[in-house]
Amino acid sequence: MVSRGIRAFLVLLAVAACTPPEPESVNGIRIIQDSEVNGILTAHVDGVNAFRGSRGLTPVRLSSQLTAAAATHARDMSVQRRAWHFGSDGTSPRDRALRAGFQGEVLGENISESFDDDVSVLQSWLNDPFTRRVMEAPEADSVGFSFYQEPNGKLWWVQLLGDSSSRPAVGAGLGGAMSVPGS
Repeated sequence: MVSRGIRAFLVLLAVAACTPPEPESVNGIRIIQDSEVNGILTAHVDGVNAFRGSRGLTPVRLSSQLTAAAATHARDMSVQRRAWHFGSDGTSPRDRALRAGFQGEVLGENISESFDDDVSVLQSWLNDPFTRRVMEAPEADSVGFSFYQEPNGKLWWVQLLGDSSSRPAVGAGLGGAMSVPGS
């Protein structure tokens, strides 16, 4: 027969095993875990669609191709040490989307370099007229969203909106005629 003390210890151990671990952090900055990524993507699409719905716009769906392009650019911005719309190889948002397999028109890209979480970044984009306009594109039916987090906790966020039913003309849109030094 198990003594009461051992039984109490086993119950405590079982309860402790059910308690979720504290989120990892670096200097008080939360480190996003791989297990959280799908929830972040879902919450982002839900937030964009709630905003679009409040404006009478159709919902967007998460595009794996636009998300792949966003992930590539988020990491590249970290390497470049600046938030901007051009890749270290001179690519535009449209170029990266095409490379990732998106055949529609890229309507816009929002970016952020911060220590803020995904909800704060989306709210910041919604509060700014320029970045909000990207999410208000009536023809948008696709969204890509991703981030790259550095070991120090800094986050590089990228959102792309697109129209999968449209086929952009060569040289049109965000990937239009650009001259990149050295190319």
